[in-house]
Amino acid sequence: MPWGAVIGAVVSLYGNSQSNKAAKNGADAQKNASQAAIDEERRQFDITQKNLAPWLAAGGWGLGQQQAFLKGDFSGFENSPDYKYAMQEGIGRIDDSAAARGGLFGGGHTRDISRFASGLATQNADNYYNKLTGLSQTGYNTGNSLGQLGANMAGQIGQQYNNIGNARQSAYNQIGQNNAQTGAAIGGAINYYGQNQGWWG
Repeated sequence: MPWGAVIGAVVSLYGNSQSNKAAKNGADAQKNASQAAIDEERRQFDITQKNLAPWLAAGGWGLGQQQAFLKGDFSGFENSPDYKYAMQEGIGRIDDSAAARGGLFGGGHTRDISRFASGLATQNADNYYNKLTGLSQTGYNTGNSLGQLGANMAGQIGQQYNNIGNARQSAYNQIGQNNAQTGAAIGGAINYYGQNQGWWG
C-alpha cells in the first residue's frame, strides 16, 4: 500500500478545504467592509442633504417670487417688510407735514403721497429683486453642491461594489486553483497506486 501517496492526497484535500474556507472568509470580510463603507457614505449624504434642505427650499421660494414679480405680480414686493415700513414712514411724514400746514386731505397732499409712493416703488423694486436673486442663487448653489456630492457618492459606491466583485473573483480563482491542485494530487495518488497494483496493464 503506497501510504505516502494516500497521505499526500489526504493532506492536499485538507489543505484545499482550509484554503477554500480562507478565500471565502476573505471575500466575505471584503464584502462586509465595502458594504459598511457604502452604508456610511449614504448616511453622510442623507445628513448633508437634510442639513442643506432649508437653503434649497429658500432658493426655490426666491425663484418663485422672482418669476411672479417678472410676470407682473407685485404682491410679494408690496408686502415685503422693508417696503411696507418705508411706505408707512414716508406717508406718516407727508401727513405730518400736510397737517402742520392745514392741508392734510387737500389735493396737494394726495399728489405728494402719489409721487412718494411711485418713487419709493421704483427705488425699492430693484433692491427687492436683488434680494430674491441672492436667495435663488443660494438655492442654485446648494443644488449644485448636492449634485456633486451625489455624483461623488455614486462613484465611491461603484468602486466599493467593484471591490466586492474583485474579492469574489479572487476567491473563486483561489478556490479553482486549490481544487485543481487537489485533483492533481488525488489523480497522482490513484495513478501511483494503480501502477503498483498493475491496474494499467
